[in-house]
Amino acid sequence: MRTPNSPHCVTLALALILPGCGEIETAQFLVRPRRDDYASQVQPILEKLGCSANAACHATAQGDLKVVVDPKAKDLDDNYLGVKAKLNLDAPGKSVLIADLLPTSASATADHNPVCFKSATACSYRKLLAWIAWNAEGDPRPQDIDCTPNYGEESDDPCADADVQDVCCPRGD
Repeated sequence: MRTPNSPHCVTLALALILPGCGEIETAQFLVRPRRDDYASQVQPILEKLGCSANAACHATAQGDLKVVVDPKAKDLDDNYLGVKAKLNLDAPGKSVLIADLLPTSASATADHNPVCFKSATACSYRKLLAWIAWNAEGDPRPQDIDCTPNYGEESDDPCADADVQDVCCPRGD
């Protein structure tokens, strides 16, 4: 149940002066995507994928996106807003954040190099998509996606393992 103090809602009270009534109407606006899910689900995915691995990635601002690892409150807010700017809430699958991380055959205009998901079935891809697509209570959130991201941490070359889907890999031709 949504309450006026829910972290994913912004409550705006409007005083309407109706003849003889003086009633107060309350309108609630959802903040999309959920900021709390960014902190608990999305930020860790971006860190594990290596989006802020070094200066060539997003540890410093690249393509108007910076992802600070282990962020303080201000940095986390900046990370959220930077990532949010890369989203298309009307067509979540077309969001730059994830569309540019799919192999070229899945996204002809993908130009994010050298990082990619091996396919749209990758666990982290599906969790990010759920975060972007969330629109109302009852919609799946990232934590509702039944999978465990596999980043290939046990291998020196996770890109060589066909089973590793959630990994930053150099793009092939």
